[in-house]
Amino acid sequence: MNQALVGLLTGSGTPVWSVVAREWARALSAAGAILFLFDGTELRVGGAFPGRAVAEKRLIVPAGQGLVGQVAIIGHAIHMAADSPRSPDLRLLLGLGETGSVARLCLPARSLDGQTMAVVAVHRAEPFSGEDLGRWQPIADLMGLRLAAENLRDAVDAHHGERDRLIAAAISAQEAERRRIAFDLHDGVTTALASMSFHLNAAELSLGQVAAGGEVGQVAAQIAAARSLLDLAYAQTRAAITGLHSLVLDDHGLVAAVETLVETAPGLEIELVADDEEAFADVSNHAAAALFRIAQETISNAVRHAQASRVEVSLLRSEGAVVLATRDDGVGFDPRAAGAETSRGIASAEVDDADSGEDRRFNPGQVDHFGLSSIAERCALIGASLQIDSNPGRGTSVTVELPMPQQ
Repeated sequence: MNQALVGLLTGSGTPVWSVVAREWARALSAAGAILFLFDGTELRVGGAFPGRAVAEKRLIVPAGQGLVGQVAIIGHAIHMAADSPRSPDLRLLLGLGETGSVARLCLPARSLDGQTMAVVAVHRAEPFSGEDLGRWQPIADLMGLRLAAENLRDAVDAHHGERDRLIAAAISAQEAERRRIAFDLHDGVTTALASMSFHLNAAELSLGQVAAGGEVGQVAAQIAAARSLLDLAYAQTRAAITGLHSLVLDDHGLVAAVETLVETAPGLEIELVADDEEAFADVSNHAAAALFRIAQETISNAVRHAQASRVEVSLLRSEGAVVLATRDDGVGFDPRAAGAETSRGIASAEVDDADSGEDRRFNPGQVDHFGLSSIAERCALIGASLQIDSNPGRGTSVTVELPMPQQ
């Protein structure tokens, strides 16, 4: 078996078919070789030696037509002592003028299921023998296996690309709807609340000028109470707007948005360590939105569930990943009480139990009361890993690692 050809067809990189054609010609002491790639309907030149770029581009052989087309259909090798094809482009690649013939050997390059992926066509002056068919067919089939593997890889890449596109579209649609609702609240409810608060304040001042006591004083007290409720409703509405959509994320980026979360978190001492915004310039909009929501949820969990007084947040960029981590000094929880599992689902959360040494995973449906379900789901959407470390009385840490493609 020719080692040069085998090396080209089994190497790690994508084969250069013109180079493979050259090695076919050398291996068979031939004047040249043409590699025809077959899509089930027609054959096109993938590579040729000697090369003729214009002729290679123009030459298309329908399945079943000519020597090459017949081999593609029947899936068996054919050799011919003297072939004189009519196609001017093929004659040019075969080194023939307007007249003359050449000996040809055509081998199907087949996949495991016998499907013809390509046809190897070698030509020279001396005829080929039946022994050549049996000797070189295994290498031709090796080429077929390589082409089939590349087709599978391309299909997987296309599937992943389509999945990523749909996820990005879904997250973008969610954020767009959040943005619309936030703007509606801002332009409608908060404006009305602010106006009502202004008028109530003015009414209270006017009543105070009329009388300081009696029934009028009671009315003033009621107005003051109503204004307090309005102020509370206004603050809650503003908080809801911020929760729905972060304008800071849109305008200034992920780091600034997380900084805003840290600054506005109620009743918590939060230490933030983050790389510069430029370090996250290649993070897609939908991934940045998901990371922001995860940070928002973990900080909220520290307030609502962990009863924490201090939280450490980090947003860092390594060479191959973005890492978002939070750690609180709250009450923590027992992973086993949350129904931990040992299966690694893409939407599951990892738990390292320091006491038992076991590596456990959360089932998101069983831990919703810990506020972890939405975090796990967002990690699954963007392909990030999620690790959660917690023990009763020892706080909780959440680490999200988003792999980034190498530049």
